[in-house]
Amino acid sequence: MPIRYVGRESYFRGKTLFEIAANLRNCGEGRVVTRFKFAERYEEKSYYRLTQVVPDLSDKSTRSGKAWGTKVFRGENLGVRQINAGMKADWRLIPKEEESTYCQELSEPRPRNVVPKYADIPPLLGLLAKQEMSARGEDTSQPLKVKLNIKQDFMNRAIQEDT
Repeated sequence: MPIRYVGRESYFRGKTLFEIAANLRNCGEGRVVTRFKFAERYEEKSYYRLTQVVPDLSDKSTRSGKAWGTKVFRGENLGVRQINAGMKADWRLIPKEEESTYCQELSEPRPRNVVPKYADIPPLLGLLAKQEMSARGEDTSQPLKVKLNIKQDFMNRAIQEDT
């Protein structure tokens, strides 16, 4: 009887961070690791330089634990952060001979997107709001705007206009 797989095919193709670190001296501290996902999605270099790795010794498969490293995301150094995706089988170790050239090739930081502070209200909502405002006797000649709130983090680097 042939084997039949159910579900979507996994896009992970590598080892977990803890499987890699378990085979290195001092659990890989000081070594450079990257995810295949980073190379596929972004043209800029993204990697971690491991600062501390604590594998979960109660797990015999060495697929879990905690890790920290200096994160360089899309060519921008973000400092020391905890690595939350260490259990995903998507990691690869950069060989020691290639570390210096891999880490030196930092590209220019990507430009920030400029987003307006206010945007036009959707047409149907604007029509309903104008009807309510005219029923209350308020001025409806001004175009209605909604204030945009921007969440700032390392993934979203957008800034708002001053006006």
